[in-house]
Amino acid sequence: MKHPNYSDNFIYGAHSVEELMNDESKIKKIEKIYVDESKHKQYHSLLNKARLNKISVQYVPAVKLDKLVKNKKHQGIVVHLLDIEYYTISDILNRTTKKIELIVFLDRITDVRNFGSIARSAYALGADALLIPSKDSASINADAIKTSAGALIKIPVCKEPNILDTLQLLKNKGFQIIACHEKTSSTIDEINFTHPSVIILGSEHNGILKEYLKVCDAEAKIPMNRVFDSLNVAVSAGIVLYEVTRQKRKNKK
Repeated sequence: MKHPNYSDNFIYGAHSVEELMNDESKIKKIEKIYVDESKHKQYHSLLNKARLNKISVQYVPAVKLDKLVKNKKHQGIVVHLLDIEYYTISDILNRTTKKIELIVFLDRITDVRNFGSIARSAYALGADALLIPSKDSASINADAIKTSAGALIKIPVCKEPNILDTLQLLKNKGFQIIACHEKTSSTIDEINFTHPSVIILGSEHNGILKEYLKVCDAEAKIPMNRVFDSLNVAVSAGIVLYEVTRQKRKNKK
């Protein structure tokens, strides 16, 4: 089942709105588009598409948009969605059109900008889904979507109440569970990411829960040329996901 989230249904910014409008499965979820009355000409094609899809468009003063998104940089356009949907792992695994091979599990990552940045890298570098716990995790809100450049509209986000059971289910389905953190000796280039994989990235403050480490098949870190404190989790995600992509491309040759 899909789990709707009604906490924050506004999407703003030109790029995020454009990505939303180009997704046929999501465009039906748009309730209304608010446009800065002084900037509507620059969104002519988007607004025409909205009208063709019978979406309400309202021209408003910029101050109205400021209020809707709490003074964030909206670039003169804000969309209100009927709901934002989460998925379950079963939803993703039961898809028949695409084989699922790469899932990124974000363990208690609460910063929406890190969440959005990771989603952006995950989508661009071929991850099939994000997995988050039901509690202690950033939500899919306007800030996260804007930081993701619209990627959170495209990549499924699975929210599960029991992560241990979910990880075990994935192991039973043939996924290897790889914890990526700096407190280990192996490096990511030593892991064979050509197999179906779940990559765990932990909270910047608390790392990865020990109970999750116990069910992992391997732990690995990013090799560094200098001794330095750990990288930002969003930067680390991009590096790890690039290594996955590199191995898969090499394996195809």
